[in-house]
This record gives sequence, structure tokens and C-alpha cells, in this order.
Amino acid sequence: MGPAVPIGAAFDPRSAEYILKSGRGRIDGQAFLRRDYGRLVTAAGERVFLIPATSYAVERFDRMFGGDRRSYYGNPVEDPPPEYLTYRRETKVDMTGRFAFENLAPGRYIVATRVFWTEPKSFFTHGGAMYDTVEVKDDETTTAIISGK
Repeated sequence: MGPAVPIGAAFDPRSAEYILKSGRGRIDGQAFLRRDYGRLVTAAGERVFLIPATSYAVERFDRMFGGDRRSYYGNPVEDPPPEYLTYRRETKVDMTGRFAFENLAPGRYIVATRVFWTEPKSFFTHGGAMYDTVEVKDDETTTAIISGK
């Protein structure tokens, strides 16, 4: 891996503070990847992160994932400012690949998780980290399908 790529946008806590507010929005999501032969592998038990889609976060994810929505290794990027990590929520994916975030304020969010598996008779893992961006509206449920596409 090469050197850490800098993020050009500055992190502005004011642009991310809506994640700390309580609202009436909700995200119902599923996280999975499709194996080459069609079978689905869910993100069961993995953590899911909800991050305000600020200009800083969007650029950070774009650089980490190389413009894609899925990456096995990802590209190294510079460490975020310490306060960046306080502007996020976290939950876990259930055994069926489903997750939910409740009481959300309206806004754009990045939803990120990962799916890894090992094929029979193999020592190598497959899958990777993945994310998508969703828009939450007041008093509505938004569906998030995190599938690397």
C-alpha cells in the first residue's frame, strides 16, 4: 500500500451535528454480498456505522474506496480529526443481514459495514468493506441496501 492520501475538505463539526439530534426518521437496512455463483452472504454480526454525509466524509469514503462502493483492502487515507469519530452512530447487523437506525434527524448519511467469508477448502477470505449514501426525511423510513453496488 502506498502513502496515506490526504483529504482536501476540512472537517466541520457544525455540518455533522445533525447526527447527534433526535428526529423521527428511520433507516431499515440490509447488508449482504453475492458470491460469484449467486448465493448471498450477509453481514450478520458485523457493526454498521452511520456517518453524516458531509463534504469531508464523502471525500474520505470516495478516496478510501477508490470511487467504488466496495473494497477489499481500501486505500490508505490520512487519519481523521479526533472529533470526526464522535459524529457517528453504530449498530449491529442481525443474523438475517438486517439492521435499523431510529430517531434520526433529516439529512444525508453514509451507511458502512463489511462482509467477509471463506470458501470451503480455502484459506483466503472474500468480500470486503462497503457503503452507500442515503437520504433520511422527517417522519419517514428510508431503505438502505448495502451490497457494494
